[in-house]
Amino acid sequence: MSISSAASGTNRWLRRTVVAATALGVAVTSAGCSGGEKKPAASASPSTSQSADPQAEAKKAVEQTYRSYWDAQAKAFEKVDARGTGLEKYSFDQAYTKVLADVANMKIKGSAMRGAPQIKPQVTAVSLDETPKKATITDCVDVSKWTLVDAKTGKELELPKGRLTRFVVSATARTVGDEWKVVELTRQDRAC
Repeated sequence: MSISSAASGTNRWLRRTVVAATALGVAVTSAGCSGGEKKPAASASPSTSQSADPQAEAKKAVEQTYRSYWDAQAKAFEKVDARGTGLEKYSFDQAYTKVLADVANMKIKGSAMRGAPQIKPQVTAVSLDETPKKATITDCVDVSKWTLVDAKTGKELELPKGRLTRFVVSATARTVGDEWKVVELTRQDRAC
């Protein structure tokens, strides 16, 4: 086989490959653009109108973070271990370290919590103009079905008779990076 015939064979192979790749690209592009009845812009417009109110969107995100924080806290108190609960994803600073301290205290005392608190949070203020962004939450927490038990036996431990089982909680959330996190939680000594 001569050099010129080998070169012309290589050129034919390259031309066929380029033509095939171009045809494939056109086919993929055509398939992606077909279905003219489905318009991406039309399906995107409802989400655009929903995100038109950044305050409402932020309040929704803060409330979800706050609820997830309580879920993570309940899991940590039940297994007397914060690992694997997601607590670090939803809390930071004082709110995070307080739960860790409570878990350590329960571990020392051999206690745990069973059940879960009932919460009714309201995001009362959101400030999106500062960095980090901040939010305030007011809640009525009901702990009547969240019981303290012996971690080994599961037997319910006695708590003071006159204790509040429904009380007001004020919380602060702020952004850490782009994520909302609960940073402070204060239980008030008043019923709700």
